[in-house]
Amino acid sequence: MKRALLTLVALVLLPYARSAVYRFPPPTTFAGNQFYNPYADLKPDWQRANFHAHGRAWSGMTSGAQTNEDVVKEYHALGYAVAGISNYQHISRPEPTSIPIYEHGYNLGKRHQLAIGARRVEWFDFPFLQSTHHQQLVLDLVGKTAELVAIAHPSIRTAYSAADLKQLTGYQLLEVVNGPFADDWPWDMALSSGHPVWGLANDDSHDVTEVRRRAMAWNMVNASTTSEADIIAALRGGHFYAVMRLDEKPAADLTSIAAIEFKDGTLTLRCTGALPDAFEFFGQDGIIKKTVRDSLTASYTFRESDSYVRALIWTPRHAFYLNPILRWDGARLPAPAARIDQLATWLLRLSLVAVGALAAVAILRKKQK
Repeated sequence: MKRALLTLVALVLLPYARSAVYRFPPPTTFAGNQFYNPYADLKPDWQRANFHAHGRAWSGMTSGAQTNEDVVKEYHALGYAVAGISNYQHISRPEPTSIPIYEHGYNLGKRHQLAIGARRVEWFDFPFLQSTHHQQLVLDLVGKTAELVAIAHPSIRTAYSAADLKQLTGYQLLEVVNGPFADDWPWDMALSSGHPVWGLANDDSHDVTEVRRRAMAWNMVNASTTSEADIIAALRGGHFYAVMRLDEKPAADLTSIAAIEFKDGTLTLRCTGALPDAFEFFGQDGIIKKTVRDSLTASYTFRESDSYVRALIWTPRHAFYLNPILRWDGARLPAPAARIDQLATWLLRLSLVAVGALAAVAILRKKQK
């Protein structure tokens, strides 16, 4: 029994011996006399895409009900051009043209990440408690395995707090819609702290026969083809918008976005079809700057105090989440990066090893008695 307890203590503490202490960049706001518009120079083609769905993997232990091939077939039948499979800790490519994706994370707090354009699987994680420093190390490690990193379902089990999202770096995307659940406050926390992050909508389906998780959310990606290179380039630049379905009809398309224009500091949105319920324009700290109702067109003009503006369009059957227009210097978007404090990191690691050693000695002494 004591030997088993000693083994358990070692297994629990071992990952934490790799902990790191970070120096996080101070929160800032987007600044500059120019604007980054992710919808400038749009291509004529839009690709409907889902990047978060699960097929059968690990002998069924990860609750995917269908094979990867059947999941992809179902999404294509529903009109998706890109049907991503994001199995836990496993890269699946059911089609030769499939974008390699996996979902990272096996911790109690459901702090998961999507590795998009994945080259290999990162196996390290902190299985129990995670501080912001632990989360940052995981993001850095996952980022080394993929072209893009997306924080998945940030609000589930309060996985990521407002304080976390104001500090964390090393990811480019964040799920604002996960199946039938939408929560965009984490997005505004990141944006308001100077992190250029784009918003995703994904089904996170584990069973394509479950209506509540099938074709509930998707991304309209402005890319000429569905190739990995084109899709990832579009995601990296924010050249897409996220969609959430609000009713029971997966193919419903009563209202669509006809134009996204930005000129002389004014963002103008035009829709076709059924009249939208409302256009909402959000700014710093997630404050609603303007609401427009009973119109197919809405616009917002930047004020001197606006660091970014993003739009949300409510329609009878969908919600459209547009990526933000950001202030910048016209040269490159800010890329805040947390840095490891080497001295503090090694002092922490040595202290954890010491604690583990003391615990082992205490258990062995009790065994001898």
